[in-house]
Amino acid sequence: MLISYRKNLERITFFSMMSFFVLPALATIYQALAYGFSLQCLAIVISTQIMFIMDTVELNLRFYSQQAAYEKARYEAEHDGMTGLLNKKAGWKHMRKYFDRMDSHDEAMLMFVDIDDFKIINDTYGHTVGDFWIREVASQLRHIYRQDDIICRYGGDEFIVLIRNTASEQVLETTLGMFFQQLTRASEQRGQDVHCSVGVCRVAAIRISGNRDTSRNTDGENGEDTRGGVDFGQCVKQADLALYETKRFNKGTFNVYNYDRS
Repeated sequence: MLISYRKNLERITFFSMMSFFVLPALATIYQALAYGFSLQCLAIVISTQIMFIMDTVELNLRFYSQQAAYEKARYEAEHDGMTGLLNKKAGWKHMRKYFDRMDSHDEAMLMFVDIDDFKIINDTYGHTVGDFWIREVASQLRHIYRQDDIICRYGGDEFIVLIRNTASEQVLETTLGMFFQQLTRASEQRGQDVHCSVGVCRVAAIRISGNRDTSRNTDGENGEDTRGGVDFGQCVKQADLALYETKRFNKGTFNVYNYDRS
């Protein structure tokens, strides 16, 4: 049976199981010629231990192999194959989770990033070049923004970035300035006119002090209202509108809408 199933077994498993039979058999033959039964018993113990150890090792390897396969499958399910960024479904899940936990102290900026005239790029240079620029924009966004920020490929040539824990206009201008500069440099190196437009929804922190409307959710100490008051869907719409305005009037730049949390 072992020989017939040899192809279905790992080599190390096959030999460890064979030892369970071979060692006692050899010991039995030897002890019949020279010794008593003690050697046979010793061989049984040794072979049993070998099989136990080898089987345990194989189970360990199988477990880690299955775990690695599971992690790979989960990664592929959540990430875009071309860019390595989160896909739309996973990105929106993480972003919505952040917005659901926001209170009046928290702030963020949600950005739509779109490659301008992408169809013309594909028609002029070919889809291979178009794919290159999708990967290039994704790489630059990943390089500029922090690991704590959430970046996903929304679809096609469009990306969404959630900059967490800040609504600083200076941070926005600095990071987008770096992004535009690097994209311009890469575009000039390849001799291709490629640029991006950006629409931003800026969610600033608010403070509601005093004992106003204490029936609402407060922190329990000074009566400060800690409701989030941020609709993720509405924020996405405003960022999209800001992007539309940028593409309509001034491509290659950015436009900011301030989210009203009142």
